Amino acid sequence: MFNSKYYAPSGMLHGSSPRIMGTKLDALLIGGNQTVLEDAWNEATAKIERLHNQLNCFDPESAVSRINREAFHAPVPLDDELWNILVDCQRYNTLTEGYFDITLSDFNKVQLSEATHTISFLDEGISIDLGGYGKGYALQKMQSIFQFHGIEKALVNFGNSSVLAIGSHPHGDYWPVGIENPYTHETVYSVKLFDSSLSTSGNSPQHPEHIKNPLTGEYVSERKIVSIVSANPVDAEILTTALMVAPSEQIESILQSFDIQEKYIYNILTDHKS
Repeated sequence: MFNSKYYAPSGMLHGSSPRIMGTKLDALLIGGNQTVLEDAWNEATAKIERLHNQLNCFDPESAVSRINREAFHAPVPLDDELWNILVDCQRYNTLTEGYFDITLSDFNKVQLSEATHTISFLDEGISIDLGGYGKGYALQKMQSIFQFHGIEKALVNFGNSSVLAIGSHPHGDYWPVGIENPYTHETVYSVKLFDSSLSTSGNSPQHPEHIKNPLTGEYVSERKIVSIVSANPVDAEILTTALMVAPSEQIESILQSFDIQEKYIYNILTDHKS
């Protein structure tokens, strides 16, 4: 599932996976010797694979699938990591005024028991999907692993939609990353990442209506993309989903709860940037 190659002249390791957490993964790790880079990459990919197996709601063997099958009938015990993830999702639901919602309908029908670290559903129709959270969380874990190994320069890219930059490009002051209009493939923004993360959500010709507004039950049909730059990869990930569905008049009030570096909202039909 994971591949890597070390390039001795540049002291760089290139790692990749054709399919993990629903998309392609590419990573560049620079600095340190070959053993350090390979150890960091192997530790990071082991973590990502575990998260993929745990959080994938389309895998009937995953922890999330078990929750979706059983939580209406009886409380489902959670390990410490999944408990913390779901508590974090509950916090983000509040901070985004309900527009980030892993149930896609009503987070109030999810019951998390602090006493027993279990999850219950109060409605038979409730399920959870961590697709709008998982890649950001994976990047956060990779960031910690790489920094623990002393890696000062790295770029990790999940399918061009979730990107983590550690330090800067070896021949510059930042990592340059372009954001494309998915309908024309022209670059609409060029972002300079340094010790930061970028997340992008939006509709495309292949996926014209795939983001659901949990407060209305309707899918977003607008041709727009939303990008967030933040030091926190999870903040960036969840905000792009929330801001895709939130009314424009609520965006600034939502952002007041977060420390972000940049936001980009691009309406493809009008070429309007904000």
